[in-house]
Amino acid sequence: METSHPTLPSGNLCVLVLDDSEFDRTRMRRLIAQADRTVEVITCSDIQDLERALDENVVDLCLIDHQLRDASGLDAVAVVKKQLETEEVPVVMISGREDTEAVVSSMRAGCVDYVGKGNLTAEKLHGVIYNSIAETFSNPAMKSEVQDATRNVIRGMAEGCISELQPKLRRMYRQISFIRGCHNQGLTPSPEALDEIETHCLNIWRFFDELENYSNSFNVVHH
Repeated sequence: METSHPTLPSGNLCVLVLDDSEFDRTRMRRLIAQADRTVEVITCSDIQDLERALDENVVDLCLIDHQLRDASGLDAVAVVKKQLETEEVPVVMISGREDTEAVVSSMRAGCVDYVGKGNLTAEKLHGVIYNSIAETFSNPAMKSEVQDATRNVIRGMAEGCISELQPKLRRMYRQISFIRGCHNQGLTPSPEALDEIETHCLNIWRFFDELENYSNSFNVVHH
């Protein structure tokens, strides 16, 4: 008997760019494309755009301008972190100023990195994207979080919250795939460090598939 394989989350890494300058948004999109053409880029001009984009997409990483026209980049970080679906998404602050106060306030707000706009190149941006995502999986607590997610799936059957867990799992799997694809640069963590996390992801997706098939069986008309 053949082993059935779960329907895996598809799509490329999705990076959201928030900047009120059209020139800078275009520049960031171009740099990301030069760094890795497989990365999907979503651009936003203000916090309202950001909120809509987060609601409509599964985002893997946010690049946020520190100084927006009608708000602070810190306000935008707060929007990302306050939502259950996006609170774990890595955020990098991008800024034209690199003073200590701005760096410290950004890191305290939950950013994983702070990068100056001035000398930003495609190569440097690729490293920022990779390291920001890899840092998430270097966290010793990640294994425990994935195991908790497995238990929450079971609990979600009764609470009706499976739909909330699926985007998180999809994001995690895409991030793992991106890290594996970049490993030829000799960056950490090694692919082996991701094996157990990936196995948990696949098992959860297999459970989703089995649950969906079970649910669909009730819709079959018997004669």
